[in-house]
Amino acid sequence: MCPSADIASELDEGLKQLFDAGLALSLQLQADAMAAEPAERSRLALTFHRLSRGVRQTAALRMRLAREAERAGREASAEVVQLDQRRLEKRKAHVKAAVECLIWTEAESAEVLDAFKEKFEDLLDIETQDAETFEGEPLDQQIARLAWVIGLSVPPPLGVEAGGEPVGLAEGGTSARPTASAEETQPPLLSENLLSPSRTAPPSGEQPGAPWASSA
Repeated sequence: MCPSADIASELDEGLKQLFDAGLALSLQLQADAMAAEPAERSRLALTFHRLSRGVRQTAALRMRLAREAERAGREASAEVVQLDQRRLEKRKAHVKAAVECLIWTEAESAEVLDAFKEKFEDLLDIETQDAETFEGEPLDQQIARLAWVIGLSVPPPLGVEAGGEPVGLAEGGTSARPTASAEETQPPLLSENLLSPSRTAPPSGEQPGAPWASSA
């Protein structure tokens, strides 16, 4: 099946040929009528009137088809824009929900919560100005990066060394929160007497923190 655009193009080409032929015949008929005898001129004038009416209708039909094609193009473009906007809003909502969940987890007071949310809203507005780049970044990596930039206690995103400072969180280029020391960021280690014989995990059925005897 031919696309509608191809069909419309073929119809317009046919109508153009019909218009040109009708116009040429009408002009020739008008010249013949002017040179004819009075009795013959009346008959040719009536024929000219009918033929010229068909020419006008052909021209009006071409114009209507052109306007409909233009309107269809605008509607298609508007639909593409709406689809892009809905996709962007959906991605933005996912990122916002995830980061705000991290904010709620870390904020210790209403003031801290509001400060984090304000920074995040401003950052998200900037990020979404470039929709293609915003949507092209992996979602998990994007969430981690934005959370890190506003100062949440999350691992730094890829490409940033551990201990690096988020940019632009407070005046003077300093972070809005103190940087945790190496000891604070290190996870607690299990002591040797709490490890299984393979030194990887407690034996099945035992609780961490309770000593047990290894089987010989």
